[in-house]
Amino acid sequence: MKVAVWDTYVKVPSGEVLHFDILVPDQLRDAAVIYQYGRAFLQSRGVASGEIDADHCQFCHIEEPDEEMLQSIEQSGYYILELDTIPAQLPAEPTRRDLVLHLRGHYDQYRFADFRGVGQEALMQLTERVQ
Repeated sequence: MKVAVWDTYVKVPSGEVLHFDILVPDQLRDAAVIYQYGRAFLQSRGVASGEIDADHCQFCHIEEPDEEMLQSIEQSGYYILELDTIPAQLPAEPTRRDLVLHLRGHYDQYRFADFRGVGQEALMQLTERVQ
């Protein structure tokens, strides 16, 4: 079985953004069902609010799951891969990764942008422009 990976960014009341992937069987393409899985995950983490829609969760790619992922998908229909908690504010000396995550997590227009080949200096300038 292959799985579809849905890249997800959700702002929580603290101002942080949770970045996680929702993995489902590759033939499942019903976004409403996938968003429901994301909301269930948020509730399990004590987050009662948080938008999950096409602006915050999109199909990313297909991959081969590991055993843990397969077991979760067989039991509950999905697996959540927790990736990052993106702070509300950039650190004093952000890395390139910090800048990319900040832009994707906090600015809808950059949520699913491809920043390959964009240098740290250009990312810093972009971050300064949008703040």
